[in-house]
Amino acid sequence: MDEQFREHLYTIDEAGRRKWVYASCIKGRFYYLRAAVAYVLMAVYLGLPWIKINGRPGALFDIGNRKFFFLGFEFWATDLFVLTLLFGLAAFGMFFFTALFGRVWCGWACPETVFLEFLFRPLERLVEGSAAQRERRDRSGWSLEKFVRKCVKHALCAAISLFFALTFVAYFWGAEKTFEILQQSPGANHGAWLLLAAILALMAFQFGWFREQFCTVLCPYARFQSVLMDSDSLIVGYDLVRGEQRGKLRRRKDSSGDCIDCGLCLRVCPTGIDIRNGLQLECLACAQCIDACNSVMKTIGRPLGLIRYDTGNGLLGREMRVLRPRILFYGVLLLAYVFSLSVLLYRRPDTEFQISRAKESELFSVLPDGRTTNLFRLHISNKGTKTRSYRLVLENNDVGIECIVPGMPVAVSAGAMATVPVFISFEHFVMSGGKRAVSLTLYDQEGFAGTQQIMLLGPAVEK
Repeated sequence: MDEQFREHLYTIDEAGRRKWVYASCIKGRFYYLRAAVAYVLMAVYLGLPWIKINGRPGALFDIGNRKFFFLGFEFWATDLFVLTLLFGLAAFGMFFFTALFGRVWCGWACPETVFLEFLFRPLERLVEGSAAQRERRDRSGWSLEKFVRKCVKHALCAAISLFFALTFVAYFWGAEKTFEILQQSPGANHGAWLLLAAILALMAFQFGWFREQFCTVLCPYARFQSVLMDSDSLIVGYDLVRGEQRGKLRRRKDSSGDCIDCGLCLRVCPTGIDIRNGLQLECLACAQCIDACNSVMKTIGRPLGLIRYDTGNGLLGREMRVLRPRILFYGVLLLAYVFSLSVLLYRRPDTEFQISRAKESELFSVLPDGRTTNLFRLHISNKGTKTRSYRLVLENNDVGIECIVPGMPVAVSAGAMATVPVFISFEHFVMSGGKRAVSLTLYDQEGFAGTQQIMLLGPAVEK
């Protein structure tokens, strides 16, 4: 074991220059499982903004109109509580699953890993050959073959990145608007075209050059794992007891361990680490080294699992604990957030309304006939999928109080808002100290009913 492995990055040499990672590809059980997950996630990302669910976009961040659509649900700027619950759910979900399954996100679901390992690297191998061929060609001088291969690879990557970038634009402008933007000049929609160019440049930089440096240098998640994980968290680890003393197959002794020091686990690692040195922040838990080592163990007739998914305690032959304080704590909070969000979404009405006093008018006006009037504004938000008609009714109407809403019933289109004036006039004898609380109820034809209490103001008249 290299005792100084924590003192430097594997992808940086002693002079501080980057060492390019030429990761080989060994296709085993975990590779195919990860590939299935990756292509499903790609389909979800690439498909959501283009499809409709319940007549709404699968996913759309409509910042201009302060709306957010996701999986058939429509959220408005007033749904701040829902957004708070979603952030809490994401945070405690990360805590819970990291404490239980380690860096499963990094190796199986992170967009960096998904796109790089199952889209861009396969394309690179198709055009430029195996890892050994790429490394040999890159270390040699420029030739026509090398130039053509590089151009073809980057052209194909640019074409794929263009579709990804268009999908990203569709998340903010919508599918229909994105198609319109493509048919217009860049000057007509400079914001969308600038975003498209920025995403293209970012993908070209990230997947064409920066690559694993994002995981090992920039991503903060690797630094969180030391806090979120413990000795019972699932990791990719090397069985030190079984593997040592390692030795080449042709020079093996009876006291040698199962590791034949072939180095294949290093050659397949996308971040260039040696998993035999123990848990490291650069490890993505992608299981590439597991597939590689298992292929060697099959060849030499040794049991599989020298490198495997296990816990720190399990690798040392100690008892493993699944239910432990942090798992119970994170799990209870996660279930609480899931339950609260589910109840909120289930009970969330399609209609929201607010009655507020008109700011542009006086607190009250005295009419020539002696009656007093107050002016209010009724704000209606229809979050449903069809037009609704609304009626405002004054509850417990005493003699002398009248509610007038011009144009009632008020029709509000799906996903729209409407503001209408509400005039309430009354005789002076209904007041008490210049005030009177009344209740107004809003109804629609779908069975919605919501009540709000308002305060009427008028001149203080002694009875």
